[in-house]
Amino acid sequence: MAVQRLVLDTIAEDDYDLIAIHCTLASYRLAFILNKHLNLQLFRKKKDINFEYDTVSANFPLFQYHDHFKYNTYSLLGNKFRTKIDTSTASATTDLFPIIEGMYATKYLIPELKNVDYFLKIEAETSEFSCKSLTTQLLNITQVITAYTVDYSQLKSKNNLILE
Repeated sequence: MAVQRLVLDTIAEDDYDLIAIHCTLASYRLAFILNKHLNLQLFRKKKDINFEYDTVSANFPLFQYHDHFKYNTYSLLGNKFRTKIDTSTASATTDLFPIIEGMYATKYLIPELKNVDYFLKIEAETSEFSCKSLTTQLLNITQVITAYTVDYSQLKSKNNLILE
């Protein structure tokens, strides 16, 4: 009887570039400024990136643009989600420090990079794309504090960047 074996060598990991952006603007304002300065057409997706934590449901904003001429996909992702803690679910009597009215909980899309406000994920199918030139263009925008590339393979929570 013949034995059949499947070889899955053709499946490769996702190949994309990741740029960390430090900026104090709201996500829709940053998307507008990136559209203006980088000639993109980022638009807000109908569904955000949702994660369920112990007591909090976090929604991270997602803006995308598919460049059909250059075969690139740009995704602007928010890294921080801040929400007010519901004091009725928290146990204020058993804690050493009782929860004060108006406390906030902050959750991160990539917890290893808590100082980053936004990520720009670029999936390029051609070798013509230059991440260095895009980073330089980002640094020339006055509202952007700083921007730099991130090696996503070193991140523990890189699965949070899978958008499909």
